[in-house]
Amino acid sequence: MKSTTIASNSRRALCHSQPRARQTRTIRCCVFHPESYSPHPDAIKRRQEAEAARRQRERERSEAQMKQAMGLKWWEGSLPPNMVAVATPRELDMLSRQASASGRTVLINFFQDDCYACRALHGKLKKLAMDHPEVLFLKVNGSTDALRPVFEENEVTKVPYFHCVRDGRVLSRFSASLNPEKLALLRNELLAAGRARQASVISTA
Repeated sequence: MKSTTIASNSRRALCHSQPRARQTRTIRCCVFHPESYSPHPDAIKRRQEAEAARRQRERERSEAQMKQAMGLKWWEGSLPPNMVAVATPRELDMLSRQASASGRTVLINFFQDDCYACRALHGKLKKLAMDHPEVLFLKVNGSTDALRPVFEENEVTKVPYFHCVRDGRVLSRFSASLNPEKLALLRNELLAAGRARQASVISTA
């Protein structure tokens, strides 16, 4: 009995004294080389668009703060050379006639002081005016007593509203906003005006 116990203990000690075979794992390490990374063109474009939108928001915020400090309304202040906020029906008629005589297209923007959509669209309109110097943008404020009859005469019942005028004729009437579909309609009208301008220049050359 004693000899059996000794033998069992000897085997146990022998087992503990022999090291177990270790399992080895191969770990693959991927080294990142920044110079070899090439982002997808769509990702680059999205980042550029986001950065441009951020800068535009900052410019609009700074301009709004400046206007507030100067006591100006949101549609007043710095405007592109081809954008005019008319004060009277006579001024609207005079500028429209001058533009028609020179072959320019006129885009009349009917708006009101308290119209949020008008205010939101104003910054985009300024950018479009800068992109289309061949078009004269005229802003008509229906909140003023002097220009309210112009709204009534043209049966404008919703804002922001637009008339596209060429050669003294209203070519199209439409509403627009920052809604993508409405904004696309506005852009298409401006592109058509640009093509008409080029065609008239070629025909008279």
